[in-house]
Amino acid sequence: MDFSVLISIYRGESPAYFREALDSLFAQTLQPAEIVLVRDGPLTPELDAVIAEYSARHPLFRIVRNETNLGLGPALARGVRACSHEYIVRMDTDDIIPPERFAKQIARLEEGYDVVSCWSQTFEGDPSRVIAVKRRPEHHEEILRLAHRRSPVCHAGSAFRRSAVLGAGNYEDHPYYEDYDLWVRMLLRGCRFYNIQEVLYYVRTSRAMIARRGGWKYMVREIGCFRRFYRLGFYTPGDLLRNIATHSVVRILPVGVRAWALKRIWNTKQQ
Repeated sequence: MDFSVLISIYRGESPAYFREALDSLFAQTLQPAEIVLVRDGPLTPELDAVIAEYSARHPLFRIVRNETNLGLGPALARGVRACSHEYIVRMDTDDIIPPERFAKQIARLEEGYDVVSCWSQTFEGDPSRVIAVKRRPEHHEEILRLAHRRSPVCHAGSAFRRSAVLGAGNYEDHPYYEDYDLWVRMLLRGCRFYNIQEVLYYVRTSRAMIARRGGWKYMVREIGCFRRFYRLGFYTPGDLLRNIATHSVVRILPVGVRAWALKRIWNTKQQ
């Protein structure tokens, strides 16, 4: 089954990390028919050089150009519409994947699921410096329950049906929560989810990333997201109050304490 890989890139990305991500993509045992790369605004000369080099070596790239930086949600929405195939595999520009990821996820999509993701391993600097392994529930009913508390799947490690995403309205512009918002709308439409019970995605993290996951601005956006889920009829009043209370505490912690708290949360099996 032919499939597309969807990636969005902006000028703040690291050329070295982007190379590592692409190398792991082209080391897959099952290769995509196309790579839809959304250039979200002007890039640096170094990133342009990486794209030119890999495009010449692997003529699979289909470039979508945004004249200005639209943000991840709108960029991915354009990318989904540009994909030629029903099966789409997501990936970020600074992460790494093991060789069997695509083959295992496409096989599960073939079984009839609409979204297939996996466990992810978070590392800092080098993949051997493991920070956490995020273990997510396997079956749809468990995933649905978890979605009432937090995003139930690894977004960049996901694969999905194009028709199911478009049927739910595609990605929207909800900074920090583009994926969770999409999953909720898909769950409300009856889409079926599955998480492969092994690490098929390696997520790069840093102290700066953890710092961005907190503060008043982040907390206000998060509360707005939770209120939206309540208005959509997905959250119950209890879900709304519990999630605002528990998540807000983490967002206002000092960065060092937040890093400790997040590490403990990430290493707890989510169910």
